[in-house]
Amino acid sequence: MNSIILSKPYIVGYMSVDISRKYRSDLSELKYVTAIPRGRVSFDLNHNIDNAIKRTSVDNVEKIDLLLKFVLDKNEAVDPSIHFITYRRTLIAGLCSAFGLDPIIVVATLFNGHIYLCSLNTPDEVYRKEHRTGQDKKFLAWGYKFEQYMNADLPSLQPDIEKPVVENAEFSLFYRATLGSHELLYGAQIDGMLATSGKVSDPPVNADHETNLNYLRNNDYVELKTNREIEYRRQEENFKRNKMLKCWCQCYLAGLKGLIVGYRNDFGIIQRLQWFDTNDIVRYCHNVWSPRTAIEFLDYFLSFIKKSFKDHVQQVLGINSNFREIGPITLRFDVDVNKRINVSETTETILPDWFVEARKKGN
Repeated sequence: MNSIILSKPYIVGYMSVDISRKYRSDLSELKYVTAIPRGRVSFDLNHNIDNAIKRTSVDNVEKIDLLLKFVLDKNEAVDPSIHFITYRRTLIAGLCSAFGLDPIIVVATLFNGHIYLCSLNTPDEVYRKEHRTGQDKKFLAWGYKFEQYMNADLPSLQPDIEKPVVENAEFSLFYRATLGSHELLYGAQIDGMLATSGKVSDPPVNADHETNLNYLRNNDYVELKTNREIEYRRQEENFKRNKMLKCWCQCYLAGLKGLIVGYRNDFGIIQRLQWFDTNDIVRYCHNVWSPRTAIEFLDYFLSFIKKSFKDHVQQVLGINSNFREIGPITLRFDVDVNKRINVSETTETILPDWFVEARKKGN
C-alpha cells in the first residue's frame, strides 16, 4: 500500500494582521531573518518587555474570522474542488492526536460544498489560560521577544529590539495542498522569511496580488522557538516528544526550510541558537515519533469528518441531498488521548452571519 503524503504546499494567498487584529491584504507584517549568529550569544528576553503591546485576541472567541475575511477577499483561491478550509493549527492538532498528547476539540461546518474546521481550546486549556501564573506569562512574552531579536522589518535592515513588541501583529500565508484524497486550503502564521544570503530583495512596493505572490513563492521561511537549555536526558526526551513534534508539523504543513531554536537559561537569556532543517527534526526524533503515523491519523480523521457529514445529511435531509446546496450544518468532534473520536451535534458557531450572507450573495 502506498504511503499517504502531503503534496508540496503551494502558496495561494497572504494576509497581515495589524496591531488591532484587523485583516490587511498586504505584506506589511512580513518579517525577515537576516542573520543566524553562530557560537555563544546573549539575547536578553527581558529587554524592554514591560512596554510590549499585549495580545488581546482569544482563540475560542476569534475562531477563524480572519481566515474567513481572506476567503471573501480572495474568492478566486477557493475553487469547488477544495474539501477542507482551516488553519494549520487544526491540522497540527490532528497530526499530534496520533500520539495521544492531549485531547482536542474540532468544530466543523459544512457550507456550500466546503467543510470549515476550527480547533477550540478544551475546558482544561481554557482553565489553564485563565489562570496563568506570572511565570507562564513571562514565558509567552519571551517567545515574542525572541522573534523580535531574530526578525527585521526588511531584508536590508537589522532587527530593532528597542521598539515595543506588538503581540497582536502577525503575517500568514495561505496554502493549497492534497493529503490522500483530501483537497486542503489552510492558513499558517509565518515567523519569518529566510533572508540570510543577502540575495533576498525588499518586498514589492504597491504591487498587485500576483506580483506579491510571486515574491512570496520565490523565497523560504523559518519557524522560531525558544526552549530552556537542555541539561538532562529526560528534558531532551520531553523536548522531542512535545515541542519538536509540533515544530515539525508546523514546518511540514507550510513547506518551511527549517527551525531556529533559541536556548535560554532560567533568567531569560538566550545563550545559543540551533538550526534544524525540517528533515533534521525527523532524524533527531526518529526514536520518539513517526511522521507516517501522524500523517495517516490526520488522513483518517479528515475521512471520518467527511463520512460523518455524509451520514448526517442522508439521515436528516435524505440520501439525494446535494452537498453544495445545503448548510451551514455544524458537527463537533472530540478526540481523546486514546484516539477515540466522538461526533455530536452542536450549537457552536464558527461561520458568522456576515460570512454566510456574503457567500450566499455570491461574494
